[in-house]
Amino acid sequence: MRKITWMLLLAGALAFGSVQAQDLVLGWSGAVTGPTSDAGQFVVQGVEDYCAYANDEALVPGVTVTCLTKDDGYDNDNTLRNFEGFLDQGMQAFISYATGATLQLKVNAMEEEMPVLSASLHIANIDPPDNAFNFLPITSYSEQVVALLDWIHANDTSGERPQVAMLIHPSAFGRAPVEDAKKAADLLGIDIVEVIEHGEGLDYTATLQRWDNSGVRYVVGQSVQSPIAAMLQAAQALGLKDRMTFLGAHYTGGSTLVNLAGDAAEGFLWTTSFKMAPNIPLQSEIGQRYGRSEETIADVNYSTGLLQAAIYVEAARRAVAAGEAVSKATIYQHMLMMNADQEGVFQTPFAVGAVSYSQTDRVGVDALHLLQDQGGTFVSISEPFNSDTFRTVHPAQ
Repeated sequence: MRKITWMLLLAGALAFGSVQAQDLVLGWSGAVTGPTSDAGQFVVQGVEDYCAYANDEALVPGVTVTCLTKDDGYDNDNTLRNFEGFLDQGMQAFISYATGATLQLKVNAMEEEMPVLSASLHIANIDPPDNAFNFLPITSYSEQVVALLDWIHANDTSGERPQVAMLIHPSAFGRAPVEDAKKAADLLGIDIVEVIEHGEGLDYTATLQRWDNSGVRYVVGQSVQSPIAAMLQAAQALGLKDRMTFLGAHYTGGSTLVNLAGDAAEGFLWTTSFKMAPNIPLQSEIGQRYGRSEETIADVNYSTGLLQAAIYVEAARRAVAAGEAVSKATIYQHMLMMNADQEGVFQTPFAVGAVSYSQTDRVGVDALHLLQDQGGTFVSISEPFNSDTFRTVHPAQ
């Protein structure tokens, strides 16, 4: 009798400190502080709010969504520690943030058979090796930057080879699309004359003057909004906005860029897969419900967090609908079946296309669109599309 009582007490103690089997446990690690935190602070709010919304609306019947979030200060070692800590708390799916950390965690994801979505859109996250458990929520940085080069090729009227410079973040994130961009430039007849990694608080005056003297007429950014805003303000002060066109990939644009750059952002060309608030009623509803500021609700990085959490919640919903327990294995399998040939795509209000995955397709929303700042608002100037040039320089692997 004592033995049975002891075993019951032990089982109860273990259960008290653990997550129930039918919980969906998501882990998020990212830059709430430190480099790129101007994006990360909004991403985490989106993740947390969608988890709360999923519980309030019972999106996964009978399942509680537990959202574990932790700041890593954009430090890869901290991300690994957070990942390991979340494993001890029963994590079934991980949302990564930094490019360097996501690349390092590919091996860990394989060992743990853990689905990993990332705010990093580096194509190497889903390229071999060790790529079986990694997914992108939207199009890669490479496709975005190549799409901007496609635009330059189609719209340049100089009759000469367009001269392009790139301003990139000093990290694996910033360098992510450079190789594919150079290959695409050669294919399109474009010269990338210089790629510079910006520093903190850099004065862009001398750089812009040098580029102007070298005939650079297009500047493509692969960074977050603050350095792009500083460059745009410097270009405006120098009177260069009339003869230089500034463009950028996902993390460069949106309402935060306008808030930082003011009217210097006018005309900035930007590409992403997300729709823009306030044209996402669900985003406004969720943000308002959980007391977020207007700045947060309007930010595309908030959309990023919402979509990442929504993908995992939908995979869990499909698992439960199929009569299966929620686990890292069932989440993974139902993500792979999230396509027209199997369970159907996941229609989401946050992006310009549906989320679709398979064994050979690890890009969720594979369409993007071009937007332009017009009077302080980013307006879509294209229909959703893909870059054929990108598929030529970086074929599926």
